[in-house]
Amino acid sequence: MLANQLGRRGVRVVIIDRHAGPSVQTRAIGVQARTLEIYSHLGIADRAVELGRRATGVDMWSRGRHAARVPFGDIGRDQSPYPFLLILGQDDNERLMGEALRARGLDVEWNTELVGLAQQSDHVMATLKRPDGATRQVVAAWVAGCDGARSAVRELNDIDFVGAPYEDVFFVADTQLSGPMVPGEVNVYLWPSGFHLFFPMRGPEHWRLVGIVPAALRNRTDLILDDVIPSITREAGASLAFHGCSWFSTYRIHHRRAARFRERRCFLLGDAAHVHSPVGAQGMNTGLQDAYNLAWKLALVVGGRAGAALLDSYEEERIPVAERLLRTTDRAFALVVSDSGLAGLVRTRLVPRLLALAMSLEPVRRLAFRTISQTGIHYRDAGLSETLPGLPDAAPRAGDRFPWLRLKLSAGRPVQDLFQALDDTRFTLLLVGQTAVPAGHPALGDLLRTHVVPDDPHNARELARVHIPRLAFYLLRPDGHVGLCGGRLEPAAVADYLSRRLAPSGLA
Repeated sequence: MLANQLGRRGVRVVIIDRHAGPSVQTRAIGVQARTLEIYSHLGIADRAVELGRRATGVDMWSRGRHAARVPFGDIGRDQSPYPFLLILGQDDNERLMGEALRARGLDVEWNTELVGLAQQSDHVMATLKRPDGATRQVVAAWVAGCDGARSAVRELNDIDFVGAPYEDVFFVADTQLSGPMVPGEVNVYLWPSGFHLFFPMRGPEHWRLVGIVPAALRNRTDLILDDVIPSITREAGASLAFHGCSWFSTYRIHHRRAARFRERRCFLLGDAAHVHSPVGAQGMNTGLQDAYNLAWKLALVVGGRAGAALLDSYEEERIPVAERLLRTTDRAFALVVSDSGLAGLVRTRLVPRLLALAMSLEPVRRLAFRTISQTGIHYRDAGLSETLPGLPDAAPRAGDRFPWLRLKLSAGRPVQDLFQALDDTRFTLLLVGQTAVPAGHPALGDLLRTHVVPDDPHNARELARVHIPRLAFYLLRPDGHVGLCGGRLEPAAVADYLSRRLAPSGLA
């Protein structure tokens, strides 16, 4: 993702991977709406939706019986052009982004391992090793460690990875099986001391199965699917029939966060920066948003349009996101895996009914979508966010992802999807109820576009839906989050904001 975003912005990159090629095995399978919004700018969203399966609902089972159904469908309608959770394996996501990367004339250097880093004031010297032991050195302005939980970039910079593994051991399997599961939906089997998750995948009777390894088998290193089938059928029912297994693996889940996400000219993203439980299908999506947050800032700095201080905002904005995610997934995971009698009772008897009841309420559904889809992530307290007077309390604020709207951006023209109309390689100034176009900033040049939202009944309804008043302005960052906003725009406000926040003097 980071290489794609930088490549789109004309930044030269070298991307290396110590593995021999793209992953053909995967644990992450949930693609959230915010990720699909980003994919749309890469031109791969339609292909992702075509390859994946929409999660239309979650069926919850307890003691072998269907206990409740939580409908998903288009749970986020009017909140995103992708109002659903997409089930698509991490391997497919990697393949789609790899194809996009190659279309831009870039590719991954496989079988290449980072073994040394030497940071200087104006560059980093990276030592790379091939399988035959030969090494070469690359001089880079910046290094991004997107290299997983055992990150070499993190270790070579002596950054602590604070946390611990969970006690339980988990398994994941790609299977062909038949049984009582509701086809095409996520099936969750809750039992007194654990759970099993069945995810519908592409192809007939193709299910991705995730569960907890029974305690008696936890310390074995030679497990195969046959070893855990008795525990699965004991909870999911004897009618479950396995017809094949193409992949089986066991793993431990950690909950850890890097002490910092930046060390001078090196950055940490994704699992290199934070790992947590898989509750809520947040991990892969959070890493992709890390990259989307960093890329536009790095491109401005490399291109001489912003000072290196802008890069401090990456850590400032993304560490709180990781911390919130660790807290919430830890609490949920504790309930899911606890083997106490009370927790087992709550999990098997109360959770299915309460969850189904809560999700039947529209306000709860909207909140749940904003949370799980990651469209609700904001940077309101960060230094790049500035809200000026003139907006009602319910209006979008600086730091928020700007809401999805369908607007007439020119008088007499058809309604457009605003997200499709915006160029995410540029800043965008949206003016509502005012037409004066203020000066931008010399360093940005053509990287600032202005849209005057026409006075139109349809536009008025759309703006009112998200509580934007008839007189307002919003300066959107390239990643779609609001940088500056307020009521009436003073002519010098945008130029002043960009001068203070981008600080192009003292470039590195």
